[in-house]
Amino acid sequence: MKLEQIPIVALEVKNNIVRFTTPLIFENREIKQLVNNVFKTYKGKINSNITRIGTGKHEANALIFPFYKKTRTILYFNAIFDTDKTHFSFETANHMEALKLFRLLREQYRIVPDVKMLTKLKGSFSEIIAALLWQIGAIKVSLGDIKPFFKVDERKNFSPIYIDIKILPSFPLVYNFVISSACLFLENLEFDLVCGIEAGSITLANSIAQKFSKPSLFARRRRRYYEAPLLEGINPALLLHKKVLVVDDTIVSGQTKLNVCQEIRRLGGEVNKCFVIFDRCEKGAEVLKKINVELLSLTNINSALSSNIPQEITQLTPEEYAELKLYFQSPKNWHRLRGLKYYEETKR
Repeated sequence: MKLEQIPIVALEVKNNIVRFTTPLIFENREIKQLVNNVFKTYKGKINSNITRIGTGKHEANALIFPFYKKTRTILYFNAIFDTDKTHFSFETANHMEALKLFRLLREQYRIVPDVKMLTKLKGSFSEIIAALLWQIGAIKVSLGDIKPFFKVDERKNFSPIYIDIKILPSFPLVYNFVISSACLFLENLEFDLVCGIEAGSITLANSIAQKFSKPSLFARRRRRYYEAPLLEGINPALLLHKKVLVVDDTIVSGQTKLNVCQEIRRLGGEVNKCFVIFDRCEKGAEVLKKINVELLSLTNINSALSSNIPQEITQLTPEEYAELKLYFQSPKNWHRLRGLKYYEETKR
């Protein structure tokens, strides 16, 4: 039993205490496994000074495990057993450690989207879509401490945020809602084919194409061997003079979309629209505009960080919000401040 395996239905941090609830009841052997895993995780990612686990103490329906630095207690791990759920709490050494643990557990918290919470939002439709992505954990944030920064721009540059649209099919109702919203958004466009980009948007593109009863194909990011065409799933003769809608999950610099659009045109197809679920607003639209392709998006980073989406949905700490603001002011300057090399995108 590992800490990251536990589904969490309630999570909070207050001062130096982190509490969470799981809809599971554990056997004694599982609790022992969990305590050992918590020790390794906490020592490896939060406080390396922990040296050993103390003897567990039974109190009514609870188990208490002290963690020590030599003879000094620096953490209490408590398990309280209910009839149909288990409550856990960590009494940490300080608030900063509590925040780190909170961020570590947060990815397991967004299990079921809370539609009632969304109905209270006063924002735009774009902000509602962004709030849904926050709820299901499709928007991930890292400060580079307990987890490394994410890779973007063909995995060359770094980022404190990652948009994981590929997780959508794991939530069928949310996926259907997003696809239906995308189709309503695209309803008045004229296109003959839908082209996804490997690998993250192939399922997305196929779903949109199916809704419109249009053929679909996908584009490779690059030719890995001679026999493999950059556009897969269509005979080039069927592409001539056809209007193609390029679809992807997210856009960063826009270079990949630019290459795909140019390949479609090289083979005789027509493309003037590119649709993404999430626009990170990092000049992707400007890059596509240079080749007369309009970028359309269902939501974007401005909506995701809007004050209309409350912290109880994003679960962002003030430190994370400040980090994201700093990054989106200038990714290049953010790399410099973090001691990281920044690679300018170049046309291939």
